[in-house]
Amino acid sequence: MPRPAQYHLLTLPDGSWETVSYLASVIRCRATTPTVIVDVSAVERLTIDALAVLVRKAMRLRSAGGELLLTGPGPAIRKVIERTGTGPLLPVFPGCPAAVRALADDGRAWQRVELTAGRSDLFAESPPPPP
Repeated sequence: MPRPAQYHLLTLPDGSWETVSYLASVIRCRATTPTVIVDVSAVERLTIDALAVLVRKAMRLRSAGGELLLTGPGPAIRKVIERTGTGPLLPVFPGCPAAVRALADDGRAWQRVELTAGRSDLFAESPPPPP
């Protein structure tokens, strides 16, 4: 399934587990496209538990045909991603324009879309097959 040429841009104000978990919940409930760019430029420190939440969300987005990209990480966040080996799941870019250029390597024009105001069905569970 090809990725839609749309992305969501979200901002992470801090690296606490609670805030990252909330961001993951917002993506699960309100995302309409599986490609999400998260601006982490305001985050000074990211806990290992918060990183685990981002990794799980990145895996879920990939399973839906998209990805999670991080923009603006400081040295501490870059170091934790490097040390944990999570870079392939959480690619980092200096800013949003660089992330969008990387997405455009597939030849398509990418556009930002807002989260839905209601509940999204992007991650809706399929009903089990009949017995």
